[in-house]
Amino acid sequence: MKDSTWLVSDSNVIQRSEYYKEGVLLPDRTIAVGERGFAARNDDVIVTGMTVMFLILAVVLYKGRYMLLHRLKDFFTSKRTYTEDDAEGSSSEAIYVFLLITVSVLSLSCIFLDDRIALSHFLSVTGVPYWLFGVGFVVGMAFIYLKAWCYSVVNWTFFDSDSNQRWMIGYLLMTALTAFLLYPLALLDIFAHVSRETVIGGAILVVFLYELLLFYKLIANFKVKKYGYMLIFLYFCSVELLPTLVFGHLAVWYSDNYLVKNILY
Repeated sequence: MKDSTWLVSDSNVIQRSEYYKEGVLLPDRTIAVGERGFAARNDDVIVTGMTVMFLILAVVLYKGRYMLLHRLKDFFTSKRTYTEDDAEGSSSEAIYVFLLITVSVLSLSCIFLDDRIALSHFLSVTGVPYWLFGVGFVVGMAFIYLKAWCYSVVNWTFFDSDSNQRWMIGYLLMTALTAFLLYPLALLDIFAHVSRETVIGGAILVVFLYELLLFYKLIANFKVKKYGYMLIFLYFCSVELLPTLVFGHLAVWYSDNYLVKNILY
């Protein structure tokens, strides 16, 4: 009788491979074995990617430090303190913000996917699914910039163009600056022996601070009458908190119900 480890109920990526079809024909030595678990810190591609992200942060922080300080100062005021002829220029600023958002999204993808990939015990057969990081990047960037587009449309409908512009700058700035917090968390998750709960708790704290600062900017930016703060809060929940919560739940659902069962196993 074959060992119980050969008894599986559902077809998976291993059983559909040629290695498995050849392996089941080999004599059964009654020894169940498994390969060494995946460790992202030992993967050359992931380590190279983390190094590249560090260089991006270093270059942006060095070349765009005055722009970042200028925008931070503007973020915490309700008055317009910038002009069209800022020192860094709009094109270079857009590039810096885009690069920082890229690092932020990739760092979050690493935190989210690292333990998912580690669940697979057959990576030597299937290979490390690096494409998942690409999918996480595309989905994350699309979510951020689609929200920016929705903000632009809604704010253009209800507020003046100057307030709309200051809000968009503040939204993209805060999103970009999360890179300086999420990247260290990704480093801890990959290279340090830090518990998964600590890393996830840190990521949740970053998101909480991020949403809190955006809510502050919303109140400071859009002046309301006596009972208008409730409307501002409802507006913020509908265009910021609700999409974020839905996106998070969809990501967890996809990971638990499709990614692990159909791709990594």
